[in-house]
Amino acid sequence: MDLETWVSQLHSNFPHSGESIFKYRNEVKVFSVGDYELNVKAFKIPNLINRFVYIYIRGSKAARSYRYARKFLALGIATPAAVGYVECTSFGLLRESYYVSVHYKNEFTLREVLNYQVADHDRILRDWVRFTYEKLHKNNIFHLDYSPGNTLIRKIDNNFDFQIVDLNRMSFGNISFEKGLFNFRQLYTDRQTLELLATTYANLCNKDAGKAVKVLIAFDKRNRETRDRQEKIKEFFRSLFRFGPAEE
Repeated sequence: MDLETWVSQLHSNFPHSGESIFKYRNEVKVFSVGDYELNVKAFKIPNLINRFVYIYIRGSKAARSYRYARKFLALGIATPAAVGYVECTSFGLLRESYYVSVHYKNEFTLREVLNYQVADHDRILRDWVRFTYEKLHKNNIFHLDYSPGNTLIRKIDNNFDFQIVDLNRMSFGNISFEKGLFNFRQLYTDRQTLELLATTYANLCNKDAGKAVKVLIAFDKRNRETRDRQEKIKEFFRSLFRFGPAEE
């Protein structure tokens, strides 16, 4: 079966075939199709407003993933090769959507590096900061979901290969020194590692390392506080549904 035909039948085949490798809000499966090993990300059905917006205004997450992957590859930025995407609609509104890429067999993600589960911790992080600066920021690309699980890593010979995934949320434009540091706010790591990241980035930008450390630590603190507030709000509403209204 050729790839175009296989992709066109994806909506029917996804639920009962393929190997699931991730499932939370969205699901990621791996499929063997002829000589190809394909990675398919199935996005959950969006809320009613976004079901309209993603079709008529912004493009679905699957469509944006495909578009940005093509842009990355044209700029020489490593991401798994884009194959295609599928959008399913009902009454003119988006339902399921799927993004298809060539499957990248990583050895670990940035998360394992940050958790000290991988050797060469400092070297990998320095190389990753350089990759971020030279490939993304110098090309005016700001990844809006630059969390640890979205950098896939594999060692090739004596070098580390970084592949960026989850591309549906990007912004484009000039990236200042402070904004570049802001891209590292979602890592939830220790102070020593934050200092390493900030110092490395400052050296690449020819900026003051001491200032960079202060700025990144402040971003990290603010991000943690925001996340804690969000968790408390979620827990409050969960408790309401869990216990329900008091009986009279």
